Amino acid sequence: MKYILHVDINSFFASVEELNHPSFKNKPIAVSGYTKRSVVCSANYIAREYGIKAAMPVFLAQKLCPGLTVVVPHFDQYHKYSERFTKFISEKFTNKIELGSIDECYVNITSLIDENHSPIQIAENLQKWIKNAIGLNCSIGIANNKFLAKMASDYKKPLGITTLWQNEISLKLWPQPIENMLWIGKATADLLKRNGIITIGDIAKKANLEKIKVLLNKNWLSHHQHANGIGDDQLDYSRNTPKSIGASETFLNDTADFMEIKLKLEELTHDVIARLHYHQQKAKTVSVIIKDTNFQQYSRSITFNKYVDDYDQIIVALIKLFESNFLQVVIRLVGVSLSNLIENKFLNITSELFDDFQKNDFKVEKTLQEKIAEQINEKFSKDIIGIAKNKLTSN
Repeated sequence: MKYILHVDINSFFASVEELNHPSFKNKPIAVSGYTKRSVVCSANYIAREYGIKAAMPVFLAQKLCPGLTVVVPHFDQYHKYSERFTKFISEKFTNKIELGSIDECYVNITSLIDENHSPIQIAENLQKWIKNAIGLNCSIGIANNKFLAKMASDYKKPLGITTLWQNEISLKLWPQPIENMLWIGKATADLLKRNGIITIGDIAKKANLEKIKVLLNKNWLSHHQHANGIGDDQLDYSRNTPKSIGASETFLNDTADFMEIKLKLEELTHDVIARLHYHQQKAKTVSVIIKDTNFQQYSRSITFNKYVDDYDQIIVALIKLFESNFLQVVIRLVGVSLSNLIENKFLNITSELFDDFQKNDFKVEKTLQEKIAEQINEKFSKDIIGIAKNKLTSN
């Protein structure tokens, strides 16, 4: 049996701002963009007492708390603290860790447990050490697999330490509303609730199996197993080379506001770059992904001539991609992905990476459908696809 911690930094962005600006201490703080449509990225726990939470429109947050201090995000600082967080654990505690995102990781503590060091004692020590070394508070979940550990870390915040053993799921997991379950999105949660699946316990019940098979399609088994406490206990702490690294997020409301989308692209890019650095890799291809209001997903990619891991280069490329392809599109989700990866040890690290985008520095990759359309049009020397679309529309 394995013992796994999920370590989650409390209110990460807002906490970093408080560390860098002591004058913010004991004040309600929200990290957000600078447009009317901006949403809260992070709020400290003083602000949360007013009902402010992540993804809330900033204008509403200011109504709930007139004295709210709104801070523009400093993603470079969040990235630095993220690296300090993971480096501290891997060098001072154990190297058996797996990075989850910019502010969380899984830790395998099985080999550290003995008669003098219980899982709870180990978690308490780690929580104190992170606070003393970096200045950040965290909540820690303890369980025998990653799913339960992550659910446990959400159980009590801030500064929570929660176990979620198999014999505790009926008390701690099953009563929770279905929207609290990992990897159940808002749309899926609404669908489940309309069909009588209200709590996580409802997904666990054998009596509901046929219903959830229909509602959750191919994902029904993994959700049913998770609800019953069955999950993956394998951590990727060997830094095995992933084929790609990505992150995405659904907006609270559909949006075409470029500044709001740009802010989210910046946040997601820092997340994936933190994981890229953790795996000691560089990327050659970067992609921006969107999902429109009809739930159709599209992506566009840029492939560099050289491998990169620099935030400025990657975010410029992603914003250029978005502006060129999706600027006027109303979207519900945006994502970024790094692919065509290589480990740093296989690169000549003294080679200079280009600083700006020349004409031959990258290429925009087209979808298979676009390539086929171009071939058809070239063969007939006219825009056959466009003509066909117009005729279908007119009919």
